[in-house]
Amino acid sequence: MKKTILLIGAFALSLTSFSQVLEQENFNNLVPGDVGTVFDASGAGQGGFFTLATNGDAASTTTNAGNSNFQIATVRNSTEQNFNLTGPDGDQGVRAMWRDGLDMSWTSRTVGNDVIELEYTFNTGPTTTSKNQIGMRIFADNPSTDPNAPATTSCVGYSYETSTGELFGIAYLNNGGTEGTFRIGLSATGLILSPNTDYTIGCSYNVATGEVLWKTDPNAGNATIGSAFWVTNQVPLEIDFLAFSTAANPNATPPVTANTSATTLTFKDYVSRAVATSNLLSNEDETLDEVSVKIFPNPATDILNVSSPTQQLTSLEIVDLNGRLIKSLEVNNTEVNANIEDLKPGLYILNISSNDTVITRKFVKE
Repeated sequence: MKKTILLIGAFALSLTSFSQVLEQENFNNLVPGDVGTVFDASGAGQGGFFTLATNGDAASTTTNAGNSNFQIATVRNSTEQNFNLTGPDGDQGVRAMWRDGLDMSWTSRTVGNDVIELEYTFNTGPTTTSKNQIGMRIFADNPSTDPNAPATTSCVGYSYETSTGELFGIAYLNNGGTEGTFRIGLSATGLILSPNTDYTIGCSYNVATGEVLWKTDPNAGNATIGSAFWVTNQVPLEIDFLAFSTAANPNATPPVTANTSATTLTFKDYVSRAVATSNLLSNEDETLDEVSVKIFPNPATDILNVSSPTQQLTSLEIVDLNGRLIKSLEVNNTEVNANIEDLKPGLYILNISSNDTVITRKFVKE
């Protein structure tokens, strides 16, 4: 069961840090329609995304689980595309979408970049009575040795309550010796968002210290919570879009009635970075755009081509899945032809640098 804690911390200004993009998507290169062809997470769909939709147990009133819960949609009178996530239409069920590979990107991150950031833009949609909770989270490996503890945690993220318009922070915390996933109130009276409005929000988790931060306004500081609540060493595994509905709780004060209708939330884009110091919602331009960087062919046998139409590439690093540096190249061009003929067949991580920005891609050597 989710718990709610009032925001305890004050606000702290972020500092600029060396940035390494771990995962990013703006949905413009995907095909309008269903993201996947299955919704049991048995295979990846467009963009390498896995999709999972369930209706709940036999007593559930939810009936709408399907591929149509995960849609790529073209913005009217525009070439841009968005991702639409539809939540359950009853009192149970979950919707989740994610990519594999964040754990490998995290393992091969630049030494000292122990903070993982997540920023995304979404539209709140119209006012609704649907009681869904929808947002994005970073899931992590649970460091606890307690055999009853969950294997994975929601180390940081957000949840938007569609019926009330309130935005909550999400984090895995230690509340007086009891660890669990908590909903964090982002203001004393609740942070209520306006309907039919785009919001860009960010959150971060420091693996070394356990610090969690949330930021909903680029002109304000970070919201946080007291360090006594932090849990360290949650190793990032994946980033999920997540939606679930509200079940009835007659014992709550006031009593909670069950969800009876679905709602859809629109996501514009997201990016996750590894940094040394959290710098959420920075107005500084990134020097390297992951979407524009191409590597081909993939799989490759002898030559791996790397190109960026917008920025000079300065170095390439090839790392194995254990984080060992296999090969590095110093370059100064927008196009690089890397000789990989001497590599053993397998999956590798490619760190691509341009000035102070690093992005990570995966490739297969045949």
